[in-house]
Amino acid sequence: MTNSEYLPPSAFLQTLIREDEPALTGGAAEDARRAELIALTQDDDGTNRDWALLLLSQSELDTPEVLAALVRGMDDQHHEASLEATIGVAKRDPTLALAHVTKRLDEETIDSMTLEAAAWIADPSLLPALEAIADEIEDDEDEEDDLFAMALREAIEACTRGTPPH
Repeated sequence: MTNSEYLPPSAFLQTLIREDEPALTGGAAEDARRAELIALTQDDDGTNRDWALLLLSQSELDTPEVLAALVRGMDDQHHEASLEATIGVAKRDPTLALAHVTKRLDEETIDSMTLEAAAWIADPSLLPALEAIADEIEDDEDEEDDLFAMALREAIEACTRGTPPH
């Protein structure tokens, strides 16, 4: 899960990253940990924000505070942080992430994280943009092994079905 070259400066986040499943619910201590994690989504350091949003996005937490932190994070200046937040919102409340993902699918450069969010949204309205992207990369010989192509296929399948990945 971790890339030793890209770790947050926050010792708290480093501790959470080392844990298989960070305890963020269950009592007062866990509530304090969750509150600190949410606070770090607005830290001055972009790497801290990125990791905090990633950990929230990947967690099972689905509270109004978590959703609010993720929604704020969708507009983060740090590109990866905003993508992590968008995926987290897409998992919890797809309608809130739809406009962000629609806009990102129209950008010059599209990454696999945007496609992952599209899969979680699973809205058929995304199909035209996804299919246009598929048409553009159709000639790529390495498509079968490409993470981007796999994410694109998953997004198209999810939006066609109207249900997110399992």
